[in-house]
Amino acid sequence: MNTNDQRFYEGSNGIGIVLIHGVTSGCAQMIPLGKMLGDYGYAVRLVNIAGHGTYPQELLRTSWEDAIEKASYDYVQMKAHYEKVYIGGLSMGGALSLALAARREDVDGVISISTPMALDESSFIAAAYPEEQIYLHRELAGKQGTARKYHIHYEDIPVRVFQELKALIEYLNEPNVLEKIKCPVFVAQALDDQIALPESGRTIYQRVSSENKSLYEPKVAGHNMPMNEGRFGLMQALVPWLDKMDGILT
Repeated sequence: MNTNDQRFYEGSNGIGIVLIHGVTSGCAQMIPLGKMLGDYGYAVRLVNIAGHGTYPQELLRTSWEDAIEKASYDYVQMKAHYEKVYIGGLSMGGALSLALAARREDVDGVISISTPMALDESSFIAAAYPEEQIYLHRELAGKQGTARKYHIHYEDIPVRVFQELKALIEYLNEPNVLEKIKCPVFVAQALDDQIALPESGRTIYQRVSSENKSLYEPKVAGHNMPMNEGRFGLMQALVPWLDKMDGILT
């Protein structure tokens, strides 16, 4: 599991970004995107969601509120070294970033990628598991390319973590939660996502109160956009948005 150790890419423009992975995975999932953002000068910190990156048993006692507290801790640590810090992530990582921005006025910007406001009912995350079932077995074998290298997860996943994600989604869907977000927000949502319902991105975009917001909706990029071939299109949309605020292309 050392692949999922939290890591840091030192930047050159004095601006920080905290990136959070998706549920059941680890920060290695964000390495491809983190490296590319580092090439543009950003200091990037890849962090693990609370309960992740250690042992599966940790997820049996970790709540979605614990995950928000961990995200807040990671943000504060980055903010201590950089005056301007974005926070973003994939799926649950994006949901945590939005939840944090709704609670903290000092968040400088959010990068939300494949964040579910509702789950595809056919996905393994949305499935109804028997009450007595504790773990779901998902083998790592068979993955190819970047997924084989970076999509590291527990082979025995506590199904309880799916309930915590659903509770986090319910929180974001409460009235006046996303509406509290006023910082700049970049939303990326693939229309062929088989985990998050594709309309999730537009819902987030419409509900946040940010004056500076952008919605990127590729037809083909899947759920794991930062890690698969969709990351190149993602960067082509994200970089100009960042450039408007930070002048990274000048």
